[in-house]
Amino acid sequence: MADRPRPPSQESFAWWRPAREVETTMLPRITDPPPEPAPAAAAPVVVPRQRDAETELLPRAAAAPPPEPRAPNVTRQASRWDRTVTMPVLGLAPELLALSAIGVVLVAVAYFGGRLGAAYAGPLYWAGHVLVYTPIVFRLLSRKLTGFTESFLLVMGLAVNQYLLKWLYSPDQLRFPDELQHWLSTSIVLETGRLFQPNTALPVAAHFPGLEEIGAGVASLTGLPVTASGLLVAGILHLVFVGALFMLVRSAGGTPPLAGATCALYATALHYLFFDSMYLYQTAALPFLVLAIWATRRWRRREPGYLPYAVVGLVSIAVVTVSHHITAFAMVGALGLLALADLVLPARPRRWSTVSLAGTAAVVVTAWLVFVATEVLDYLAEPVTSLLSGLTHIFSAGGSAQSLAPANPLWELVVEAVGLLCLFVLLVRAGATAIRTRERDAWQWALIAGSALFFGTSTLRFIGADGPELAGRAATFTYIPMSMLAAATIVEWRRSLRPRLWPGPLGRLTTDASWARPAPLGAAMATLLMVGARAGGWPPYWEQLPGRYLVAGFERSVDAQSVAAAQWSRTGLAEDTRVAADTNGINLLSTYGRHDTVGASLYEGPVWGLRDQQLLASAAVDYLWVDLRMSQQLPAEGGYYPGDPDTGKHTAPLPRAGLTKFDGVPGVSRVYDSGDIEIYDMRGA
Repeated sequence: MADRPRPPSQESFAWWRPAREVETTMLPRITDPPPEPAPAAAAPVVVPRQRDAETELLPRAAAAPPPEPRAPNVTRQASRWDRTVTMPVLGLAPELLALSAIGVVLVAVAYFGGRLGAAYAGPLYWAGHVLVYTPIVFRLLSRKLTGFTESFLLVMGLAVNQYLLKWLYSPDQLRFPDELQHWLSTSIVLETGRLFQPNTALPVAAHFPGLEEIGAGVASLTGLPVTASGLLVAGILHLVFVGALFMLVRSAGGTPPLAGATCALYATALHYLFFDSMYLYQTAALPFLVLAIWATRRWRRREPGYLPYAVVGLVSIAVVTVSHHITAFAMVGALGLLALADLVLPARPRRWSTVSLAGTAAVVVTAWLVFVATEVLDYLAEPVTSLLSGLTHIFSAGGSAQSLAPANPLWELVVEAVGLLCLFVLLVRAGATAIRTRERDAWQWALIAGSALFFGTSTLRFIGADGPELAGRAATFTYIPMSMLAAATIVEWRRSLRPRLWPGPLGRLTTDASWARPAPLGAAMATLLMVGARAGGWPPYWEQLPGRYLVAGFERSVDAQSVAAAQWSRTGLAEDTRVAADTNGINLLSTYGRHDTVGASLYEGPVWGLRDQQLLASAAVDYLWVDLRMSQQLPAEGGYYPGDPDTGKHTAPLPRAGLTKFDGVPGVSRVYDSGDIEIYDMRGA
């Protein structure tokens, strides 16, 4: 970036400049009354009044009475009508959002084709995503963007359209395991009327009831079922998060184009489209995380009127703490990073608001984990252990023995890698500019540090079997500063670009290089990031489109047959029993059936033997779920059940004899059979 003088405000980025808002005058300014009429001897001159085109849009008002005579040399006091009445300028927002909505229709048709196995579904899917996203981000980066109203409308309209892409994937039911777990928690709250009730599907969620309280409240007030209430709540919380991110950039000194560009770039996060807008407790906590940071910024900018911002900050900290543990950790880290930056690069006079909120967040979160949600550390121990094990393999054997190589098509991996390279170039440019100009703004250095952390967490996807999931979940938080930094760098590039000579037709030099302007290049980079995020994020490439049943395929494993079997198990099986099942069976039996579930290696051997008998006793299994389709397909996620020792190593489906051997075991009876799914009572074995 070119060196530029700092703006007067110490709170804004060095490269952020206020943009002039475009306003349209809808009513003429009422000025002082006309002068007193001329003497009677002078004939009045009638001058036709030129009508204002915009005032013709309003109904004609009744003729105003003539002004009362007043004494000369008396100054008239300003009237409350002495101001310009403006209306928001929408610019091209309605037209572009309509064009984006056509992209939503294309993706919906692609989903329909995916269910039918049609060949056109894949190309139509990607064309629809590009049409939904690219026109809006191009306008947000254009010099012709009119101002706040158009920018905010485009951002919120994009968020609505992209949430529709998620909803249309499964409009009639919740399919992802985490959504079903919170569906169960909400159902329990409605049935008992109490919070903190046990949830066998996700025990840790019992002490983070923020989402369930909102969902149960909406279901109670509207009479909607839990599924419909969950989809509605998730959509509203998703929109609140996007709006809060927009206003956070504005509070930091960002212009409307910069705030809009930040939200559009954040829409390219790995988990933004699906995971971050599902009915999950993280979805409930994310908006309040951004509000806590926003309150810190506003408190710092307006020290005398700190009370409203302090209240918003404290309430946001409390809501995040009781809603989601990982978001609470991210909140403490973000506020702590801002506090550290303020201490290292203090403003004059020194402000302690960031330090106060960071300390409060650390105390509240720690107290909640120590005295209420005591099981969180045990819950997080498994992914941490997997991560450390992967690191051990890397440093000891030169590679991660537990890593699962991504099976995406090559072009998707290339697009994702090029997108990350573009972000890295923007980070290097911003850091180099800050060092060269000896930047002292604490907020800017905090963003640079957070963006560097984004690249650090991106390496997690290559470490251990849980690496890709951990990298995607971490990007939900670390991509916030990265998107702000990338948007600020692109907007600064837009302002600094000057006409220059470029090779034109027939080798001539010309100053008309539209391809080198920030709007097309920035929109192309953002589209590249969006495609990479859809390819490498959630859902995985093998279930980007809904379709036929897949073994261990998460959303694509939830079909009518398996749901019916799980619902039958709630009343058909004895209570307080443990059921062994595959991955899909565990997801459904623990939610619809409300049973304690476990994954057990009982399917491999073709004959029932002593090993199976010992495993049955050690796991305390009462019933066994058998899906015969495991003998027809390889597991989509790599393993047939949680803890499968052959995860990522299966080369052929399970032998059918290992799934049908239970009919000949003495003391075992089949209590349910739907054709593909069988449930056995193993208590007599």
